[in-house]
Amino acid sequence: MDERARDILCGLRTNPALPGHLRALLPARPVETPPDTTWHDVDPDVARAGAPATPSDEVIALLDHDNALVRWTLAGRPDLPGEIHERLAADPVPGVRADLAANPVVVSASILRGLANDEDAEVRRSVAHNPSVPLDVLIHLACSIRIGPNLVPRVMTATDDELRLLTASPSARVRMLVAQRTALPADVFELLVTDDDIRVAKGIAPHPALSADRLWALAERHGPSLFRRLATNPHCDPDLLHHMTRNATARRTYRAVAEHVNTRGETLLLCLGDDVARRWAAAHPNLPADVLAGLLEDPSLAGCAAANPSLPVEVMERLIAAYNHDGCAR
Repeated sequence: MDERARDILCGLRTNPALPGHLRALLPARPVETPPDTTWHDVDPDVARAGAPATPSDEVIALLDHDNALVRWTLAGRPDLPGEIHERLAADPVPGVRADLAANPVVVSASILRGLANDEDAEVRRSVAHNPSVPLDVLIHLACSIRIGPNLVPRVMTATDDELRLLTASPSARVRMLVAQRTALPADVFELLVTDDDIRVAKGIAPHPALSADRLWALAERHGPSLFRRLATNPHCDPDLLHHMTRNATARRTYRAVAEHVNTRGETLLLCLGDDVARRWAAAHPNLPADVLAGLLEDPSLAGCAAANPSLPVEVMERLIAAYNHDGCAR
């Protein structure tokens, strides 16, 4: 059986619209040997470092172990006292310090403040993602490093007054942190929606409270640099999705549009021209049936087209009839 045939059969197996009587005709799925997840040759000192039953005096002795993996294991444990955290915060290996900085039970503000000034950017980034990071430290870090696009835990648990404080910051990087949170006071939400900085706009663009009109306004204000993020909003309407596809300047926009449930067939045809987005476009239920049938001949898209719930039943029947008996096309 060639690779295209295998992809088509796999696609049909995952197609939710495949009728039961046709599903029963599919060839049996090959039996796969489960991967071996057994740990082999585990360093006994690493095992001791990770075991809660290890006596405290032995744990302290492990802090000077030559194997950094031993100390790394200690840094991630949730049950060690503050004096051990202080020792680990001075470890010469940045990865050990980073794991300690990310440990949610490192509740000592002094340790987190010290790690926030670490020479290694990954350590500082771990501090920013720690749920216990002091708010002023988070503000400092947001202005000095790239924290990343995900909502940080400290902002997730911030009070309304803290959110207002962050939103009033002159730094767009700080305001961007708030924009990525869904639950926002109405006044904070309005400030973020009308913020002129593209970084803040990218944070607020996927927010489910944005209406279709406001999404259009954001698209007109910020242009193609915001299109990909707007295309992830559940309220993005078909006309806006088509407009953004026609005027996109970044390839990632096509994939976001191709994944959106509201994207029309004519827009999906535009997405098929992109090397990456075409796989998502081929699997979209709004793609016209005649186009789907043609994609079955494309070895790179056949599996996606076969998994598309809009694939006509008669086409499914023909595919199963072609590959059911001898595993190759007739």
